[in-house]
Amino acid sequence: MPPSPSPVSQPRGSRWYDAGASVAIAVLFAFYLLTSEYHNLYYDAEDYWQLGHRFYQQGHFQLLAYDDALRGYAYPLLNFGCLVVRKALRCDAVTVVKLLNAGLAGALMGVVGPRLWQAATGATQPPALARRLLWAGLCFVFWRDYFNFSLSDFPALLALGFALWLAQRHGPAAAIATGLALALALNIRPIYVASVLPVGALLLLGVPRRQWLPCLALLAVGAGLVLAPQWFINRRHFGANTPLVLSQSKSLNIHNLYLQKLKWGLLHEKYESSVGRELPTGQLLFLDPDGAAVLRAEQLQNFETPGQYLRTMLRHPFALAKVYARHVFAGLDISHPTPYLRRWAPAVWLQLLNYSLWFWAALIACQRLPTRRESLVLAALLLPCLAVMPLSMEARFLLPLHLLLLALVAFGARPGLQAVTKQRAFWTGSLYLLFIFGCFACSASITQTVEPRFRPFLLKTAR
Repeated sequence: MPPSPSPVSQPRGSRWYDAGASVAIAVLFAFYLLTSEYHNLYYDAEDYWQLGHRFYQQGHFQLLAYDDALRGYAYPLLNFGCLVVRKALRCDAVTVVKLLNAGLAGALMGVVGPRLWQAATGATQPPALARRLLWAGLCFVFWRDYFNFSLSDFPALLALGFALWLAQRHGPAAAIATGLALALALNIRPIYVASVLPVGALLLLGVPRRQWLPCLALLAVGAGLVLAPQWFINRRHFGANTPLVLSQSKSLNIHNLYLQKLKWGLLHEKYESSVGRELPTGQLLFLDPDGAAVLRAEQLQNFETPGQYLRTMLRHPFALAKVYARHVFAGLDISHPTPYLRRWAPAVWLQLLNYSLWFWAALIACQRLPTRRESLVLAALLLPCLAVMPLSMEARFLLPLHLLLLALVAFGARPGLQAVTKQRAFWTGSLYLLFIFGCFACSASITQTVEPRFRPFLLKTAR
């Protein structure tokens, strides 16, 4: 008989252990969110909340009454459920949103993230409670106020993480559930279409070839259950025969949201939103002279087709490489833990911690090459980040990459410090200091590019 599990390892692998970690994290987030300074929904968060009303027509619920072509139905449907809860409890909308998001945080950081790490790395046990709490704590430091709002980023990433975890569990039920979760992520955040092939390949990893077709068929069945309503909605309201989100809006004059954002990505290094307490209200844009010069050289007002954009890339490869490198840095350089700024007050300690975590994560990642399984998980998480790199950058667009860096620090094996020589320690320390100095310099350079109406508020500390 196999040996009995040790008293230490047994609880770490149990469902009760997962539930305890998830509840603890959810309670901590709920306590913070219910006492935070945000008491309203703004911009996209308000739009998502209002979209929940679209399902209530002629005095009753109608799934196919949803008629927005810009956003998928799944997340507004969740908000419709929140509307029902709000009316039943007679509380504010933002309170229901905060409680829901606290639960999502607990599920992502207490269960799905650690279990995905275990499955991808082949570990016998998921990360210990202390490491889960470390990851949750780091996520809290950088992302805590995002959970105040009804935004799609964390729900979509939770669905994708769940799909990646389930894709590594063999069986018909796991294949169907993988399709459900993947389609849910795709409907909430259409950019996750870039994750479809890696998730499918992960599902087939280790499966005999004769079972590939049945596995993919079950995956398609699960995905179809989620995407079929979107297909019927598109046909009913827009005459479009596709199960994917159309990502367009006649009222906003958006024919293709992605192509329009490609233009904005050349004009703006970074994008923030201000809700106006100590800042002017509205879009806070950091302008990119190099990208604007490319548009002027090409005499372009908008990109009409993907081919037009690709030709522009081929004619200006070095200029665009420089522009998009700044996008990556700007997306990871989290100056405030909120999507909606009330003041501009980047904390030096937060920036220093962030840059130091990047450096530490790089040391961990350089210890070995990823396995084939890990590579597929990385592809599913990072290909959407690559797809949004040309767009007008917001920190939440690189959420999978940043949470992955934090997971490397929290869950990864520590670099072999015992074998470090004095010479290697010296060069590593010197490289770290140079890296930190370069990061602060890049951050300050991006801040200097802010549009004129915000300059007195952002650059006042520099004078």
